[in-house]
Amino acid sequence: MKNVLAIDSSTTLLSICLKKGESYFEVTLDCGLKHSENLLVQIDHLLQTASLTPSDLDLLVTSLGPGSFTGLRIAMATIKGLSTGLEIPYVAVPTLDYLAYGLDFFDGPVVPVIDARKKRYYCSVFLKGKRITTDLDILPEEIVLQLKQYDKILFTGPDCMTLPLDRKSGVFYDKNYKMGKSRQMLELGLQIYDKNGPADISTGPVYLRKSEAEIAMFGE
Repeated sequence: MKNVLAIDSSTTLLSICLKKGESYFEVTLDCGLKHSENLLVQIDHLLQTASLTPSDLDLLVTSLGPGSFTGLRIAMATIKGLSTGLEIPYVAVPTLDYLAYGLDFFDGPVVPVIDARKKRYYCSVFLKGKRITTDLDILPEEIVLQLKQYDKILFTGPDCMTLPLDRKSGVFYDKNYKMGKSRQMLELGLQIYDKNGPADISTGPVYLRKSEAEIAMFGE
């Protein structure tokens, strides 16, 4: 795949990466959940910078979830619109997978975390690049129980520093936790496409719980 566009708006960070041949063009905005205002403007900016048009793209990549309900829908809707209108294949990458991508050098579990509100976190546990749990929607104390057997733990993801955990010896925090991960998502998206082909147009975001609107209407 020569030209690939990846969009990540699953968290408070908006991260977009455009691959043109062997060159990469990236932008990350850390300005709160204003993705709907900024997404198309930034995509257009990257395409112009790379001297490409949307029809030049060969593959589109977005986040599968979990993450912000609204953020996931914004990116998925944008990618599906481009995919359908321009007949470009797309793939969706699990959020926690690309948040942990590239950290397999760490000698212990790597735990990407996203604030899920209500004092809970979305997370998963990876060891040497391999996922060893499913996506979890749990309390901080439950994270501690999941990891009690390990002497060294690395937390990452845009919300890892908000975890109310004891900063004890052996617990580390990724210094790049606030950096955009769309390039990592793009690389994993290429691997997924090579292995499984494009996603079906019916593919939707993965939510680990009901939205507030659903809870209000149907109950938990």
